[in-house]
Amino acid sequence: MPNRGSAALLGEPPLVRDRGIALVDISKLLEKAREAAERRNYDYAVELYNQALQLSPDDSQARRELRAVEHRVAKERGVSFMGKAKVMASIGKAKGLYAAKKYDGAMTACEDALKIDPGSIAALMTLGQSAMAAGYHNAAIVTFEEIRAGKGGGNVKSLVEGSRHLAMAYETTGQVKEAMEVWEEVKRLSPEDRDAGVKIRDLSARTMVNRVEAGTKAAGSDKMAATKGIMRSQGDLEKQERTQQDIRTDEDLRLAIEDTRAELQKRGDDPRTWAKLGDLYKRGANYDEAKKAYQTAMEKEPTNHTWRYRMDDLDIWKATNEVNELAQKFKSGDQAAKDIYAKKLLELLEFKRRSFVEREKQYSTDGRIKFELAMIYFDLAGRKRDNIMYDEAIKRFQLTFKDPKYRVESGLKMGQGFAAKGQFELAVKRFEETLGHLELKDEKWKNLMYWKADTLEKSEQIKDALEIFIQIYEVDVSFKDVSKRVEQLQKKQQGDAAD
Repeated sequence: MPNRGSAALLGEPPLVRDRGIALVDISKLLEKAREAAERRNYDYAVELYNQALQLSPDDSQARRELRAVEHRVAKERGVSFMGKAKVMASIGKAKGLYAAKKYDGAMTACEDALKIDPGSIAALMTLGQSAMAAGYHNAAIVTFEEIRAGKGGGNVKSLVEGSRHLAMAYETTGQVKEAMEVWEEVKRLSPEDRDAGVKIRDLSARTMVNRVEAGTKAAGSDKMAATKGIMRSQGDLEKQERTQQDIRTDEDLRLAIEDTRAELQKRGDDPRTWAKLGDLYKRGANYDEAKKAYQTAMEKEPTNHTWRYRMDDLDIWKATNEVNELAQKFKSGDQAAKDIYAKKLLELLEFKRRSFVEREKQYSTDGRIKFELAMIYFDLAGRKRDNIMYDEAIKRFQLTFKDPKYRVESGLKMGQGFAAKGQFELAVKRFEETLGHLELKDEKWKNLMYWKADTLEKSEQIKDALEIFIQIYEVDVSFKDVSKRVEQLQKKQQGDAAD
C-alpha cells in the first residue's frame, strides 16, 4: 500500500511504520487536498487524500474527508456504465487480495472503486473488513459507520452486516457503550440474531463487573460493604437486561415500565428516563400515560426540542391510527366514514407539516427530516391541488435526490409533481435521470417507467408512451394496469393512422 514515489514527489518525510501503522505527518497533504476541493479541483483533491492514506492508512479524518469529496463528485457527474464495470472489477480484485491476506492491497483496490462510486456497499464492506484485519481500527470504524449512516444502501441485510462489524470494531477499541448501542440496533433489525443478544448481555456484564470491582476497591477491608455493592450491582444488571431486551410479551413490557419507574425514583430529574418511559407506554398503546411522561421530559428540559418532537410523534401516531381505522370502515362499505376520513387525514397532514417545518429549522442539514417534509407537502399538494405545495415538495426532493437513500423516491415524486403541474418535459427529465441510477428492472424501475409513460401520454407523445408501456409489459404483464394501457394506446394509434 505505501507509495514512496508519491511521498518523495511532494517533499514528504520517508514512511516509518510501527506495528503496521504509519507514523508520519500528513497535515500538509491534507491542507493541499482541502484547498484543491475548495477550488473544485476534485480529481487532484482525491489524489492527494489517497496519497495521505497511503502514508497513514488509519487516519480517520483523512478518510472521512476523502469520502465527502468523492460523494460530491458522484452527485455532480453520476456513474457511467463503464464506471460501474470498473467498480465491479476493483471490488473483485479487492476480494481476491483480502482472501490472500494482502489487506493493504485490498484497501487500495476498494478505494479505486470508491473513487467512482463512493456509495458502493460492497466496496465499503470489503474496505472495512480489510482495515480491521490489517489492524487499522480507526479506518474500519469510519467505514462501517458510513455503511450504518447510509442504512446499508437501503438493504437491511447489508445494514445488519455492517452494523455487526462496527459493533465488533468498537469493542476491539474499548468503546463498550458504542458497541452496546450498535448491537441493540442489530437486535431490533434482526430479532433472530442470537449473537446480538449474547453480546448485549456480555457487554452489560462487563460494564457492571468494572463498576463492582471499583466499588470493591473503594470498600477496602469492609467486606460487608463490598458484598452489598455486588448484590446491588447484580440486581441492577438484571433490570438493565430486562429493559434492553427485545420486548416480546405484555409481561416484558410491564416489567420494563416498572424498572424505568424505579429508575425515576433515583433520577427523577432526568428527562431521558422520562422519555424512555413515554416510549414504553407508547409501545403499549397507552397514549395518556405516554403523553404525561413526554410532558414531564419537556418540563425537566424545556430548551431541548427533542422532547417537543417526541410529543408530536405521539400525537401523529394516535391520529394515524384513527385515520387508518376510518379507512378500514370506508373500505368495508361505511359511506359515512368517507367524509370524516378525508377531514381527519387533512388535519393529520397539516399537523405533520407544522411539526416538520419546525424540525427542519432546527436540523437544517438532516436529510431524513427534509425528505419526510417533502413527502408531507407532496401529499397535501395532491389533496388540495395546490401547485405552491408541489413546489415546496420539489425543492426539498431536489436536495434529497443527492442522497442515495432517498434518490429513487425523490426522483419519482419530483417527476410526478412536475407532471401534476403540467410541466411534462421537466417530469420526463426527472424520471430519466432517476432511471439512470438503476441497474435492475425491479419494482422501482417498473414504477418509474410507468409514470414516465403516463406523462408522455398526457403530453400527447403516444408512440413514445406506448413503447415504454410495452417495455414494462414484457417484464411484468400484471404490473398496475399496464396491459390495459398498452391495449388502449395501440387502438388510439391505429385510429390516428386510419384518420
